[in-house]
Amino acid sequence: MAGKALEATRLRVSEACCAVYIAHKTTDLTVAEIAREAEVAERSFYRYFPIKAESVGPVFDWTTRTFNEAVAAAPRDVPLQSVLRDGYRAMLGGDVADRTRNLFPLVFADAEMWSVFLRKVHDGERSLAPILASRLGIVTDSVFARTVAAAVASATRISLEEMITTGEDPEQIFLESLEAFSTGDLIER
Repeated sequence: MAGKALEATRLRVSEACCAVYIAHKTTDLTVAEIAREAEVAERSFYRYFPIKAESVGPVFDWTTRTFNEAVAAAPRDVPLQSVLRDGYRAMLGGDVADRTRNLFPLVFADAEMWSVFLRKVHDGERSLAPILASRLGIVTDSVFARTVAAAVASATRISLEEMITTGEDPEQIFLESLEAFSTGDLIER
């Protein structure tokens, strides 16, 4: 299978696996159960995902790609906060808001999937830094570019954690977290 076709197939199967987890309200399922309900051969499941926890990885890659594309495509005259909010909505809200609200509590409760999530957040941070650097007119591999990307990635993680623990609107928490990262209060204390 060619690269793009394989990536598309892995995403389709990952989405089906996520739907299975959500339907059962648990990730505590065997690969045989997941594969059967996701309508993929168990052997194919293992070809796409070496371990069960990796079955959520392509969905996380899609969220990162969606966010990055939204930020990169936004007009330069739109304020960065609005661009980031719109990117957040594209990756975790709108058509995928129900999946966000139902999948992430399951992922966060599963130590192996949590680990996959954290790795994907880190990968997303690294891929976002040059996009933000370009938008901000700063050096791509500068500490500032990396710090801004880290703040966005952390705000995303915090918003999902708060959604799970408090039930609050994750988009609002995302925006509040970005504001907290940008106020300078930490340095002043």
